[in-house]
Amino acid sequence: MLIKDKDSNQGAIEQLRELLSLNLSSKKKFLIERELKNLNPGHAGGRNASHFINFYCSDSRDWAVIHDLKLENNGLSTQIDHLLINQFLDIYLIESKNYAYSLKIKANGEFLVFDGKRYQSIASPIEKNQQRVEVLDKVLIKRKITPKKMGILCKPLIKSYVLVSADSNIVRPPVSIYDTSSVITVAYLIAKMLNRVERIRRIYQGLKRLPKLIKTDTLAEFAGRLASLHEPNQINYQRLFCPEVVEKTLLADSSGKKIAFDCDYTI
Repeated sequence: MLIKDKDSNQGAIEQLRELLSLNLSSKKKFLIERELKNLNPGHAGGRNASHFINFYCSDSRDWAVIHDLKLENNGLSTQIDHLLINQFLDIYLIESKNYAYSLKIKANGEFLVFDGKRYQSIASPIEKNQQRVEVLDKVLIKRKITPKKMGILCKPLIKSYVLVSADSNIVRPPVSIYDTSSVITVAYLIAKMLNRVERIRRIYQGLKRLPKLIKTDTLAEFAGRLASLHEPNQINYQRLFCPEVVEKTLLADSSGKKIAFDCDYTI
């Protein structure tokens, strides 16, 4: 069941396009273009992660789907691309990334994305997801919105994943050195995770042993309460990608009109 769909991202797209018109370094330009593709993956006819998740889960009574959830807790805020919650109270926190080329994950946990010419270093989405899990967990504890059994609040199991395009070529280190199993493709999400949970649910139903299962109405109520905590806000991409920007607005001329606007980007 679809609880919350994506917010409009037109304002963010316009911000990013304006930044691309500036004289930026190749690294800055790459990061902004990648973010633009993440926000607008269908501009070239492609289908984004939300489409596939909704296709398999939005009409299911066993899953609650929340897209684009922004939460705040004690001054800390986080943005979660997708939350999938099942009747076992498993919460899949998913960050979707559109990597058009190769993704290389080094043994030390560094992420490198090929931009068509060279590999560019990016912040680890695995580490970012760990921060999102911490904020989500604290919000659930603070708000006390999880279902109760025997008068005790249930403890959800939160699992985080980084969802990449099926076209992405992922180069990984051995699991024994650095575990990257949380970086998955859409095909893996559908074939392995969602279908596996459905098989387990059917087995439990056949055995009539559903001690952990919550009712569909309870699932919908819990997901609805969580979605109601959404704190919509506009990301300041200029501050995110160009924190060193020094803006200088010239004084108006004698006619009262601004004669220039100068931005000094040290990139």
